[in-house]
Amino acid sequence: MSIISVKNLKKSYQLEKGKTVEILKGVSFEIEEKDFCIIHGPSGSGKSTILHHIAGLELPTSGEIIIDGTDITKLSSDDRAVFRAEKFGMVYQLWYWVKSLFVWENVALPALIDGDSEKIAYAKAMDKLDEVGMVNYAHKRPMQLSGGEQQRIGLARALINSPKIIIADEPTGNLDTHTSDEMMQLFQYLNEHYGHTIIMVTHNLAYLPLANKVVVVQDGLVVDKETMPDFTKGGKNA
Repeated sequence: MSIISVKNLKKSYQLEKGKTVEILKGVSFEIEEKDFCIIHGPSGSGKSTILHHIAGLELPTSGEIIIDGTDITKLSSDDRAVFRAEKFGMVYQLWYWVKSLFVWENVALPALIDGDSEKIAYAKAMDKLDEVGMVNYAHKRPMQLSGGEQQRIGLARALINSPKIIIADEPTGNLDTHTSDEMMQLFQYLNEHYGHTIIMVTHNLAYLPLANKVVVVQDGLVVDKETMPDFTKGGKNA
C-alpha cells in the first residue's frame, strides 16, 4: 500500500527579467509503507527539492503529493506544519541545539511543545536515546559530543513523537566514512525493526544497496526506479 504518491510534480522559479527556471519537470513515483527509499542524483538534479516538497516545506507549481491519503498541496501553511509534525521525523546534516540544555532536554523539546508533561517527555526522550545507542549521554551537553554522536541524538529527536515517516537530507554529509556507515546501519535497523518508512537523499552510491527502493533523479526528472534485486544484478543504478 502506497503511503506517499508523487504525481506529475513540477516546480519552477521566476528570476529577474521574467526568466523562469524549471527545477522539477513532472516527477512521479510512489513509496510503500515501510520502504527504505533513497532518492539519488547528481548535484542540482532536484532531489533535495523533491524531499522539501514531500515534507511540505515548499509548494509545487503543479502536481499532487498524497501522503497517507491527504494531498498536502491543498493544505494551508499552518495545516502543513501540523501535518508535518504528526507524520514526519526530520533528519538534517546539521543540528541546532539549545546549548544550555542537556541532551535529553534537546531531544524532548518536540514532545514538550506538543503538550507532554516533563515526566512523560523525559521518558520518551530516554526511550528514543536508547533506540539510537545514546542513552548514556542523556545528561551531557550536545556540544560536548562528536559529530556522529550529535547526529544520533538528532535522530532520537526526530523519533520523539513516533513518526510514521523519517525524512533524511544528506544525513551523513558531514561525517567521516566509518561514522557514516554506522549511521546508515542505524537507519536500516530502524526501518527493519521498527517499521519506519525512510526517505533519504544521498549522493553516496555506496549506500544504495541498503534501500529497497531507489529513485534516480536527473535534470528534474525521474530517470529510473529500481528495486534492489535488479540493482544488485548490475542495473542502471549500479
